[in-house]
Amino acid sequence: MTTPPLDRNSQVPSAEKSTCRELGYGAPRTRIWLRRVHKRSLPAATIQKAFVRLGLPRLPSKRRRAVRPRQLRLFEKPHPGDSVQIDVKVAKVHGHKVYQYTAIDDCTRFRVLRLYPQQNQRSTLAFFSEIRQALPFPIRRLQCDNGTEFPLAFALTVQEAGIKLRYIKPRRPDQNGKVERSHRTDGEEFWTRQAFDSFDQAARALCDWERVYNFERFSMALHGETPAEKLQRLLPAVQVA
Repeated sequence: MTTPPLDRNSQVPSAEKSTCRELGYGAPRTRIWLRRVHKRSLPAATIQKAFVRLGLPRLPSKRRRAVRPRQLRLFEKPHPGDSVQIDVKVAKVHGHKVYQYTAIDDCTRFRVLRLYPQQNQRSTLAFFSEIRQALPFPIRRLQCDNGTEFPLAFALTVQEAGIKLRYIKPRRPDQNGKVERSHRTDGEEFWTRQAFDSFDQAARALCDWERVYNFERFSMALHGETPAEKLQRLLPAVQVA
């Protein structure tokens, strides 16, 4: 494979710069992307200077959120399965509401995503069954909010499976912060980038996105690893496919 030519003023190939901007990457993410994909190691400052020389605009600032009281820093769990956060994201397909059920492992950020036409007890119980089959490690605790889709019947089903269940405090979505953050990523990188003509089409695409998120999309929170890579590092005997 021929190495892309370097422009006169930078060590970063021009084609790669435009690619990173199309992906919405700033200098820190571009640095990891270059290292993973092109085996190049460059300081983030060098990459940012290259963006400036090319006249590329800075990425748009994220919407400013309301100031909240300072919270204690929440550290990730040390082992896969120690805590799995679950939540529901509402989306629209062809003008109709659909419900993305999400489970994310606190330790590895490995996720399970499924789409349902309704947000209710039946969908929740079906998703719980999907989680247990899809996650390649045992679940010791589930964590969710107090929504009506997580009723007593759900709690009893989880406990009968030998899994602890924790409801977060009302009006404290920050306690489910990892799944909330992952839903913002879904909005930015999946739901707003394509349109679907049917529920089935969206459901299939969501399964494809789940694989991209777990196996291809590196995470800054994981220091440049993908969820699957961190899972494999912590549990090398587990078959991750």
